[in-house]
Amino acid sequence: MSATSRPLTSRKSSDGPALSYRAFVPPTGCHRRPLILLHGTGRGSNRQFRAFLPSAIAYGVPLIAPVFPAESFAGYQSLAGARGPRAAMTAFEATLDDVSTHLDVPTDRVDLLGFSGGAQFVHRFAMLAPARVQRAVVVAAGWYTYLLDGRPFPHGAGPSEHSGGRAVDVEAFLRIPMHVLVGERDVERDDSLRTGQSIDRRQGRDRLTRALRWMDHLEEAAHRRGLPPVVSFDLLTDTGHSFSDAVNRGCLLERTFTFLYPPNATADIATADPTTDPST
Repeated sequence: MSATSRPLTSRKSSDGPALSYRAFVPPTGCHRRPLILLHGTGRGSNRQFRAFLPSAIAYGVPLIAPVFPAESFAGYQSLAGARGPRAAMTAFEATLDDVSTHLDVPTDRVDLLGFSGGAQFVHRFAMLAPARVQRAVVVAAGWYTYLLDGRPFPHGAGPSEHSGGRAVDVEAFLRIPMHVLVGERDVERDDSLRTGQSIDRRQGRDRLTRALRWMDHLEEAAHRRGLPPVVSFDLLTDTGHSFSDAVNRGCLLERTFTFLYPPNATADIATADPTTDPST
């Protein structure tokens, strides 16, 4: 398949990739690093792809939106799936390889954006595969993994079955530029939010509080290791836990592309041969 002749395309898992995905490839032989969109538990991948497509066209950014089927990847937020604790991570990496092979888009290093459950996947994937992540945008995660050696992954950075028996490379993770976004009205304790005395005490009672505490934690972790913090934070104005509101009210697209491609920065070039749905 020629990416130059078919800028919009899709591949189903029956075609070969581990995960079905939709893709936009700029009709040129030279383009920026790809942006991969990770959906929430509502599996609103198509809606996210449509929302980001105009900006991807304008910036000349390859855009990839995979889907984790609910029946096989109920635990994808923590990188798990029906075939094991890291099945979602394995499927995702295999899908990136398929993008490289079939669309001629380099995926050795990618930019990631995740919303809600997808935001959980993004920051945990970056912890276990930091060499593959250039930048990450984490939007409205329900709960976070902390960089605590004494707690097993995904609750901490210690080795566990979920991490493949290895500890998180904390310093490598802390060197990934990361932008954390959450709605200023994302304070409701809805059914999709993980709750309980322990997690509420450690992380907070709502997504806004949890994002702020995690930001503090990452900055402190960087300072303890003598690293400059490269994590940033912003509020999505007039936005609750809704992808559509994040786009239409919170300026999610503008905030994302400004972070990924700041004005006056050297272009990161790689050479290659929503109206109404919470969408959590």
